[in-house]
Amino acid sequence: MLALVDVLLPDGHRSGVEHSVVEFVRALARLAPEEVGYACREALLASEPWLAGEQVLVAPRWATGRLGRIAAEQLWLAAAADRAGARLLHGPAYVLPLAWKGPSVVTVYDLIALLHPEWTKPANVLHYRLVLPRSIRKADMVIAPSMVVADEIAENLQRTGRIRVVHLGVREVFREPVEAAEVESFRASFRVERPYFAVVGNIEPKKNLRAVVRAFELVAPKLDHELVVVGRFGWRCEKDLQAMRESEVAGRIRFLGPLSDANLRACYAGSTALVQFSLYEGFGLTALEAMACGTAAIVSDGGALPEIAGPGAVTAPLEGGPEALAAAMTKLAEDARHRAEVVARGKQWSRRFTWAAHAEKVLQLYQMLVG
Repeated sequence: MLALVDVLLPDGHRSGVEHSVVEFVRALARLAPEEVGYACREALLASEPWLAGEQVLVAPRWATGRLGRIAAEQLWLAAAADRAGARLLHGPAYVLPLAWKGPSVVTVYDLIALLHPEWTKPANVLHYRLVLPRSIRKADMVIAPSMVVADEIAENLQRTGRIRVVHLGVREVFREPVEAAEVESFRASFRVERPYFAVVGNIEPKKNLRAVVRAFELVAPKLDHELVVVGRFGWRCEKDLQAMRESEVAGRIRFLGPLSDANLRACYAGSTALVQFSLYEGFGLTALEAMACGTAAIVSDGGALPEIAGPGAVTAPLEGGPEALAAAMTKLAEDARHRAEVVARGKQWSRRFTWAAHAEKVLQLYQMLVG
């Protein structure tokens, strides 16, 4: 076995990182079906039955929940990989089993737990502060999704020669054309009657939702729009929810919760623009998904967003605050020609980011390290 990939993280409800791990594994399995194996929990086999046809190591039944998964990663995985004859081990979600002695690769999406602990859960801060720096220093190669993250790793953890930037991909479901009937069905199901701006992502501090609400309050007197918020309740989201409830235009702010892929792509396609005014992102998949669906995207200049969204999106600087965001929202809503140009640029730009290309570059790293 050329390599074993740690797929212990994905379970039921998936974050952006969990989606990324699953999409990477799908693409890699198509590319190298006989060379790579996967370590996962039983729950993933139930939701991803195609994995059963691959070389799979199933974690013990006790590897449930967060603590069980962490224990399996550190106490079971290295020995299981060794017994399976794996020549290389890849941790595609921040962490390596520290007992593994062979060549290794780790993918690090950001250093938020180390550099901005106020933006993430205390449990994540504790876990990643213990194992993330050691995993990065242990790895023969560190994969970063953007130059911003690569530079942070080099600067803060002194890994300068063994970092590779490998961009993530847009899921294929967002590349398929969205029919007008899909958008109408979405609107009818969720009673979205006005034009709207969309905000997509779990509600948590780094998403900066209160600033988006304030920007919407500035544009609401001029535009007959709604603000549609899609995602799960994250942590420390009480003030964001309060801002939505107590807004002077609360009747035009809609929280839809999490959506299926079918409804999410219709939500993207039907919106005037996606708004991602995050304080920081290590990559920025949401904006690329929206672009692929034929939607204009407005992003902040937080973290890697300008790098990844590139010329395909409108950038509203965080320094300009809600006023800068409101100006970008207003121009896209009122200037149809400008919006059409942004949509066309975004659709073309998003084609650069595929999971097949990501998997191919990672496989080349495996072959280089063990060759």
